[in-house]
Amino acid sequence: MIARGFASLIAVIGSAALTLATVVALVRGTIATLYIDNLSLRIFAMMLDVIVGTALLLGCIFVATHLAVLILGVGNAEFPPLPHETTPAEPTKN
Repeated sequence: MIARGFASLIAVIGSAALTLATVVALVRGTIATLYIDNLSLRIFAMMLDVIVGTALLLGCIFVATHLAVLILGVGNAEFPPLPHETTPAEPTKN
């Protein structure tokens, strides 16, 4: 039980550090693109920054949720049964 708690703490700290490092890298990349003199190259750099930034942040979310599922062990749980669909026979009269 203590090992699971320690692993959860390490996973949360690691995910937060990874996300913070990604945001810092994105801000530094954005600042670097602002200093490009050529307009078409600056537009390309900003588009690339948005695409790479989105991929990195989605990767951080994936890593964080994957670690949470691995630590908590809910990956092999059964899905709850679907509710049976019933057709309304007749509306109730009040």
